[in-house]
Amino acid sequence: MVNLLDLFLLQLLFAFFTPCLLHITSSDFISVHPGENITLLCNITDYTEILWYQLRSDEVKLLITAEKWKLKENYSLIYNVNKSHYDVTESSSLVIIEVRKTDLGFYYCGGRNNTKHIQFGKPIRLNFTGGKHTLCQHPA
Repeated sequence: MVNLLDLFLLQLLFAFFTPCLLHITSSDFISVHPGENITLLCNITDYTEILWYQLRSDEVKLLITAEKWKLKENYSLIYNVNKSHYDVTESSSLVIIEVRKTDLGFYYCGGRNNTKHIQFGKPIRLNFTGGKHTLCQHPA
């Protein structure tokens, strides 16, 4: 009999190693030319904190954290992994400056209100226009 911990670990491993298979059918696809700037819209609302993550086949990376202060309706930047490459708009959208190959992948906007729980929105898949760049490695 499988105990709950084994079941949890199995689900965690499955979700970590097959994100492309799990999300490819429910993602928004956005194509961009190399070197262009792109704005990814956040579909999460009513949260005091917004976080942007990038998922590639080899890593999950926190890019941006922005917070809405009590007296303001706009989001202010709290954390930015690369200030010359990423920015956030006042409405919580992610701006990628001069898109390059390492930017290809899945992007997730998450919202958090005074808890450790993060509610994620629909994934966005970023790819080059007309390119045949592989975001996920699948066995042949």
